[in-house]
Amino acid sequence: MDDVEKVLQSRTIAVVGLSRSPGKDSYKVAEFLKSKGYRIVPVNPNAEEILGEKAYPSLRDLPEDLKASIEVVDIFRRSEDVLPVVKEAVEIRKKYGRLKAIWMQEGVVNKEAAQAAKEAGLIVIMDRCIMKERLKREEMLEFKL
Repeated sequence: MDDVEKVLQSRTIAVVGLSRSPGKDSYKVAEFLKSKGYRIVPVNPNAEEILGEKAYPSLRDLPEDLKASIEVVDIFRRSEDVLPVVKEAVEIRKKYGRLKAIWMQEGVVNKEAAQAAKEAGLIVIMDRCIMKERLKREEMLEFKL
């Protein structure tokens, strides 16, 4: 099983930079993931609720029970803004141990943040779309049937 498959087996995903706008990629991806049964935790300092879920200003602001349940942090931010998000995620990983991966969406590349995440024992996927990867695997499964 490769790293992408391991991540896709997770059930709870914090989406950092999740937009309130249905036209934005982050919204479309989160909506897709939710439709596939993933629990989505929106992280957006400018929203109270997205996709029917309470939104939080940052990972640091999540309630303890959510911090303890998050398995993946999916990042929709500019590459230069990723390191602080990863540092917050690493703290959650250290305290609760359940968080297993950082996913940086297409166009998001930050090698320093990736290294910090890997050093903390996190799987790192960079510059790839979690929705496209899930769809690819669904297509492969259908082809095998």
